[in-house]
Amino acid sequence: MSASQLRLASTVSRHSGLTLQQRAFSLSSFHQKSFGALVQEIKANNKNIHHMSPKDLHAAITTTPPPPHVIDVREQKEIDATGTIPGAIVLPRGILERDVGRILKQDDPRDVVVYCAGGFRSVLAAESLIRLGYGISEQEQQQQQQQGGDNNNNKPRVWSLDEGFDGWIKNGYNIDKK
Repeated sequence: MSASQLRLASTVSRHSGLTLQQRAFSLSSFHQKSFGALVQEIKANNKNIHHMSPKDLHAAITTTPPPPHVIDVREQKEIDATGTIPGAIVLPRGILERDVGRILKQDDPRDVVVYCAGGFRSVLAAESLIRLGYGISEQEQQQQQQQGGDNNNNKPRVWSLDEGFDGWIKNGYNIDKK
């Protein structure tokens, strides 16, 4: 936040020999985005996040050895009510950044697919994983393309599941009830 966006108003009053200071913050030029607009902005601007359909995830889980790590970032009450994608690691969005390092190593060659209920929170989770050092950066991707190969095959790609768990269910795939 720049100095032009934040103004500090300070007042001092004296009462019974004590100096009291009150501070009030006001934001000028504050622009509030909707959740949907934020997700769309991240999808459009962060080329390090890949997007996967439920059909492609099902194929990756059932035919690709080893399968990707699949992380469910929904809240526990959602998981209790609906179940999870088989083999998913449950790491709710609120603790993902704190706990992911205990479960996934950054040099693990398996891709990482994150999902939520509808495919929106998973975009934010994927962005967090990229910022934590998981996945291939845009610069590394460009180097790969210039060299005509996959020189980062030991580094996982980070995916967000389009349509989320709802899309998985809509396609009729199996679920695990936990």
